[in-house]
Amino acid sequence: MKNILIIMPNDSLGGAEQYLKMLVVFFKNENIEVVFLKKRDGSQWEDIQKSISIDYVSTKNEKIGLLLFFVRSLFRKKSTYDYIFTSHVYTNALIGLLISLKRIQTKKFVARESTSIFLRYSGFALWTYKLAYHIGYFNIDLLICQTSIMKNQLLKSFSKLTNRTEIEVINNPINLSLIQEKSKEVPNIQLPKQYIISAGRLIPEKGYDILIKALSRIKKKHPDLKLIILGEGNERKKLENLITTLELTNDVILMGYVNNVYGFFKKAKLGVVSSRIEGFPNVLLQMMSQCNRIVSTECAGGIDKIPNIITAKTDDVDSLYSAILKSLDNENSDKNRFAFDQYLAKRDIDNFISQIV
Repeated sequence: MKNILIIMPNDSLGGAEQYLKMLVVFFKNENIEVVFLKKRDGSQWEDIQKSISIDYVSTKNEKIGLLLFFVRSLFRKKSTYDYIFTSHVYTNALIGLLISLKRIQTKKFVARESTSIFLRYSGFALWTYKLAYHIGYFNIDLLICQTSIMKNQLLKSFSKLTNRTEIEVINNPINLSLIQEKSKEVPNIQLPKQYIISAGRLIPEKGYDILIKALSRIKKKHPDLKLIILGEGNERKKLENLITTLELTNDVILMGYVNNVYGFFKKAKLGVVSSRIEGFPNVLLQMMSQCNRIVSTECAGGIDKIPNIITAKTDDVDSLYSAILKSLDNENSDKNRFAFDQYLAKRDIDNFISQIV
């Protein structure tokens, strides 16, 4: 039985956390230790917690939790693992530093970039990320970049990384068998007859303000169409104010966090990713597994190469409006199903694991 460590900032299920949870589910018959650098904040891991060891660092702040884990590791007996998996810059650097200090040992340390740091951040925040790269990234055995853009912008700033670290572009995985099971569950609420679906944290990067503004124009041609957004976040109040201003109170539903998104995706007329910037939006793949119509902004590298989806410019209401209208007017959307299924099969978790271990 293999010993595996997976460490992440919190137990929310953003894109990076969903990726790591897929690994947990895949390796659930091994000896897995999952560490969250923040106290428990939800029930998103209840479905798997009986099969694994979960350790919550008792703090409300992830950075304090990171420090506590580091100090704890200094004074504990050295830990040895077959594999270590991480997917955030700070946790990648933390493990790399502990390997340097010989407090953790592993046969293979597989880290993943969760976003395009050098495109998304600036100022002091970017400086702290650069420091993290210098501190711990040279002990990574395999560093996964989600897109070529992500890899190129990383190497532009840290070309010396390739001297000691293998850096590969590997597409985000998707667990098709698990999705098939989850898609059988029907939402326990009354859904609109026709609606657009989107999902993700309510943060500026997701571009929900752009999507809501586009909907206000689409309603003129599709008056019965609603918009459901799944997810929670600190932009809720701003989005609620925008919805009120545009007189869309009866047309936009901010559903909050839901445990199972697939029933909502399955019944939707159209799935939309409206993000301004992403590492790569996992929700796009999840939507493709259920929806026959997909619109996405070109918020990450490679989206323009996905077959049969319609793309829009980022941060552009006119472009998103036109793309959504084009998709809604497509009467042959059923033909997209075969292309989507073929594309997703190549990204299945089994294929992904074979590339990284």
